[in-house]
Amino acid sequence: MLFAWLLLPSFLRADEFSKTFHYSARMFSFGTLTVQARTGNIQVESWDEPRLEVDAEKVVEAKDGKHAEPLYERVQVVLSGQDKQVLLRTLYPARRLWRPFRDESKLSVNFHIHMPFDANLVLKCVDGDVRISGLTGRLEVNVNYGDVEINVPSLYRLRSLDARSILGYVQSDLHGENSAGWGRKITFWNSSGEQDIKVRVRMGGVYVYSSL
Repeated sequence: MLFAWLLLPSFLRADEFSKTFHYSARMFSFGTLTVQARTGNIQVESWDEPRLEVDAEKVVEAKDGKHAEPLYERVQVVLSGQDKQVLLRTLYPARRLWRPFRDESKLSVNFHIHMPFDANLVLKCVDGDVRISGLTGRLEVNVNYGDVEINVPSLYRLRSLDARSILGYVQSDLHGENSAGWGRKITFWNSSGEQDIKVRVRMGGVYVYSSL
């Protein structure tokens, strides 16, 4: 495979280059962060601070660093709002009818997010893995292609869990679930709890586990 790659003309060869950008906003407890992402992995961690901090790593494919620079501008990261409502999204170049997905595979954004532990999260991602840990607020996660891993900080505070994968696997230590195939799901109900978690994955896996 390496020999075949070396035989490619130089203009067909591509390496990965990355650059990280930082964003922040004031965010209160019980506020809601909405994430709209297309391609890239997302890691969300909690902390006891009244603000949102985001590291966005843009990853591009180019033949060298010089050609990578203009590609970073082709995908934009937009953070808007503060306090109770914050929106984080990626904006890609407009698609052309005759080549709608041209160059999209060469542009991705990986997010590393810190947010208040008791805030809410609504997340949509087309293609990428999602890891969430330490949040006690409402979680609503939708992923088309990728795996979702959620750390539940307290089973006593968890009221409901409804996690489903159309094609993939589900694993959890809540009831010992571990299965793969079509139409897999994990459900949990505790009438005395407060936190609600909903996960939908089209193709990929769901792993839910508790810290306690």
